[in-house]
Amino acid sequence: MIYFDHVATTPMSQEALDTYREVAENFFANSESLHQAGNAAGQLVEEAKQKISDLLAIPTEGLVFTSGGTEANQLGIRCLAAGTAKKEILVSPLEHSSVYQILNYLADTAAYQIKFLPVDQKGHVTPAILKQAISDQTGLIVIQAVNAITGIVQDIHALNEVAKPAGIPLFVDAVQGLAKIPLNLSELAGFSASAHKFNGPKSCGLLYLSPQVITKAPYKYVFQQNGFLPGTLAVPEIVSATVALSAAWQAMDRNLKHVGRLKKQLLASLAPTIRPVATWAEYPGVCGLILPHTPGQSAATSMGQQGFCFSTVSACSIKDPRPDKSLAALGLTPEENDRYIRISFGPSNQAEEITAFAKALNEDYS
Repeated sequence: MIYFDHVATTPMSQEALDTYREVAENFFANSESLHQAGNAAGQLVEEAKQKISDLLAIPTEGLVFTSGGTEANQLGIRCLAAGTAKKEILVSPLEHSSVYQILNYLADTAAYQIKFLPVDQKGHVTPAILKQAISDQTGLIVIQAVNAITGIVQDIHALNEVAKPAGIPLFVDAVQGLAKIPLNLSELAGFSASAHKFNGPKSCGLLYLSPQVITKAPYKYVFQQNGFLPGTLAVPEIVSATVALSAAWQAMDRNLKHVGRLKKQLLASLAPTIRPVATWAEYPGVCGLILPHTPGQSAATSMGQQGFCFSTVSACSIKDPRPDKSLAALGLTPEENDRYIRISFGPSNQAEEITAFAKALNEDYS
């Protein structure tokens, strides 16, 4: 098997697996319990929070552990939106489906006005675009750090320099960016992350909500996680996710250079009839291609039988028949959207895998 779908999920590292097993076996108690076993599990959670806090330069009291990136996005947006009486939310057209799901819910149930930000020719929400879009009714801005379909990176720091003076919280979906590219997240109102994107376990997400920003949790009489989310904490997932994050953080520069070399090799190996999309995208771990004739899903299915694993759009949106919003924002037609495939690299991929993939793709689909 040659795995080129690291944006969808990454394999757990051996260190994360070993940590998960050790914690699951020896610290199985409920971390909220007051007995000795519960205290021991709770201490591991507190140590994990402190490590994450130190890495990301954020206060521990702003951290909430979730079931994944989707829950982190939806809870974070909901809490920040409820923290102001203003009903306008600005959002980019390149967001994950989970963001649009919660925004549609807020529009349908609480009369929020959702306003889509335009992007420039390279898919960026520029500071000038954001500044022009802000009105006296804007209560929240939602912009993704790294687009999962194209690898386009937004300048989060520059955008926050517009949002903060205006007194508007900026929430960032950092699921595809954390520990993959340098990101300064410490000044944001909130952000999301997911452990299975950086070689940690599934079902472990991270939500940060700045203690300096007004929020309102959607639940009453909840006492876990500072009142933001009920439920028993998954201690093995949390501790192994922290181990994976620390390792990915330390290897970030090396991994970024490695996936950059792989993308450059693939682009140089393609037949001229296979068209790259967004070659300027700042994160090189994603390579989007438009096939000349074949639907992307057909190619992914057929080549999957040969042992090549890649995707078309986000795994969370793959059953959605509508054209992908990110590709539409870049000007792709629905027909081009249908012929799109996404190759995403990880630290474990090697040059010879690129060679084998390019050969098979060129022979069958050029």
